[in-house]
Amino acid sequence: MPKTLAEIAIEAGLVNKANAAKAGKLSDERKQPLIVTLIKDLGVDEVALLAAFRKQTRVPLVDPKDIQIDPVALRQVSKDVCARLRVLPLGLTTDGPHKILKVAMADPTDTTAVAELEAITHCEIEIVALPLSAIDELVARGYRQSGRTLVSRPTTGSMFITSKGKIGSVEHDAEVSVTAQIPISALQQAVGTDDLEARLTALVEVLTAKGLITEAELAEALKKGRTPSGGST
Repeated sequence: MPKTLAEIAIEAGLVNKANAAKAGKLSDERKQPLIVTLIKDLGVDEVALLAAFRKQTRVPLVDPKDIQIDPVALRQVSKDVCARLRVLPLGLTTDGPHKILKVAMADPTDTTAVAELEAITHCEIEIVALPLSAIDELVARGYRQSGRTLVSRPTTGSMFITSKGKIGSVEHDAEVSVTAQIPISALQQAVGTDDLEARLTALVEVLTAKGLITEAELAEALKKGRTPSGGST
């Protein structure tokens, strides 16, 4: 039978039985993973605990520097669940009728967390280990990045609106966040009224070509933008 986190920590001399029991009680009261209590409350050395994991289990350890945020994998689990369980989805693959979700865990022995992930995602869970500190940082960063919808742009002649309201272009493959598109109100503030019409025309051409907005929607937005606060349309 696989060893628990408490057993691994005790055998590695990182905590005694009394403190392990204390950590378990605190974890239950705070509804947080045991590894969080051991490291953040009892001061157990994170590196030493990872070394103990590697010695006691066959779960591979991932270098945080090698992590590539995968938006598809992140969409399988909510940020709240990842933050609570201290896990980070890394990749989603398909093997015949089965989906396999690769997940980095601060505590790869947490079978309860694995079972919850299986129930949520309906995937088989492939586990790797990642330091708790890296999990916390990467979960926050990953879901912040995945909050931006990515749009692939053509390789040549791509035009876009810069943050200063100017027309720019790229000559290579790129991904640009839809949330970075300039709203009409920001565009009005960024450019003078003399060339606003030309810039709006260019903006319409770009956005309508990519199916992000219709001319009717833009006209309605402009109409609302010209209406004084509290005035009638």
